[in-house]
Amino acid sequence: MYAGTSVRRTILLIPALATVMVMSIGAPIAAQECPPIDGLGSLLKPSRVLVLGELHGTVESPAFVLDVACHAAAAGLHVVVGLEQMPGGQGDLDRFLFSVGELEYREQLLAGSVWQAGYQDGRASWAMFDLIDGLRRLRSDGASVKVVLFDASGAAGGQQRERAMARHLAGVIDESPHAMLIVLTGNRHSRITRGGPGSADYEPMAYVLRQRLPGTDLISLDVGHGGGTAWICAPSCGITGLAGHHGERQWAIEIDDASRPAGHHGWYHVGRITASKPARMPPESTPLDRVVELPSSRSPGAPRREEHVEERAEAERPLTVEESKLQGDWRAYDFASRSKLWKFHFDGRRFRADGGTDDWYEGRIVIRANSTPAQIDFEIEECRCSFEGMTSEGIFYWDEDSIVIAAPQPGTLRPRSFFRSSGQMMELVRREGD
Repeated sequence: MYAGTSVRRTILLIPALATVMVMSIGAPIAAQECPPIDGLGSLLKPSRVLVLGELHGTVESPAFVLDVACHAAAAGLHVVVGLEQMPGGQGDLDRFLFSVGELEYREQLLAGSVWQAGYQDGRASWAMFDLIDGLRRLRSDGASVKVVLFDASGAAGGQQRERAMARHLAGVIDESPHAMLIVLTGNRHSRITRGGPGSADYEPMAYVLRQRLPGTDLISLDVGHGGGTAWICAPSCGITGLAGHHGERQWAIEIDDASRPAGHHGWYHVGRITASKPARMPPESTPLDRVVELPSSRSPGAPRREEHVEERAEAERPLTVEESKLQGDWRAYDFASRSKLWKFHFDGRRFRADGGTDDWYEGRIVIRANSTPAQIDFEIEECRCSFEGMTSEGIFYWDEDSIVIAAPQPGTLRPRSFFRSSGQMMELVRREGD
């Protein structure tokens, strides 16, 4: 029988985003078996879309989703849970959800590319596995449950990714119009208003979904927590300490115009948060070796800030020496021919490149100064150009006014068309004005 979530017990967790039809095969779930959530009752209804924005890499948000699904199932609703993972793991997830939890199917799921990828930002954590396993147990106990994976990281990133995710969820709603859809996603994607990284016109996934299906009964909530730890990549990944964020309560929902977070209808409260490590790591293998206590984003009575919870750790981390050197305006030249290429502007960890006509791209930089040789990654989020991918890694060397970057070699995972020069090298020279 279903027995509550990992907030009250120690369990392994993992992220999943596959499509799984589940049949009722056991005794119905009873509401008293579900851990109580203050304020949830009025939100449980057919055709409701409940979007929960999370800070990736915690135990508590996936556990909260599982408890919401338990209450929805106890209310007799058909439940669809959407997870922010690529749909490629659908088959393995299906087999695990329809199993009785055999080790064979669990290991098969955890061996998938999502779980074993080198870059782990918290969406393939042990906590996410616990969510999936809990949904499997709900199904075994008679719940009508479906799980969908809706990420679209390969859709060129940025705005295109938001639209692709919204399009996927719109299809889920069309297929199951009377279900209650519970979506767990990063709280940048869960916003229902325009605005985002680097652009007031940025349209998050939840905003796009409402535009596509204007009659949808959609409620979006941001996570409120009392501080603690999370598995965060900013840019390196590890367990990081966080101060509280509107986190006075625990296991409760608050919809209040006076205190609503930017871009959301309200909050879901999870209390103190605990980091959940990637499922590719043994749970005990990563010590708490880089806890950094970050200041609270909002002191009592202070104006509401626009940063999202999932972005705060990076936004508040001081610039490194290398990042500080990069600030301002630069002109790129072909290293061999000296022909002019792009204009670059760096502001914090954001960049924009303009080609002089209608070509441009923008996104985020990550500098890996300790690698040999050093590298700079251009994570392209928006692009009007011919580039093939959303991330380019270049090897660089610089002094105060010049940076020489070697483009990636063919055959790597980096976009081969990043540099428009046959020599595959360019130099950035600091510029004043044009």
